[in-house]
Amino acid sequence: MKKKPNFVIILADDLGFSDIGCFGCHIETPNLDKLAAGGIRLTQFTNTARCSPSRASLLTGLHH
Repeated sequence: MKKKPNFVIILADDLGFSDIGCFGCHIETPNLDKLAAGGIRLTQFTNTARCSPSRASLLTGLHH
């Protein structure tokens, strides 16, 4: 039997790169900070300045 993939996708609306605590913001983001402290920093994601095309890209795997 194949193992199911083990991953989590986090999509946060209206959240800029510098709005996460681990990148210096004053907003408390303890769970995202824990991921960053463990070595996970997602720095290569780009958005389209609106959430709907970003959501569609994540759901379909296609670029807008």
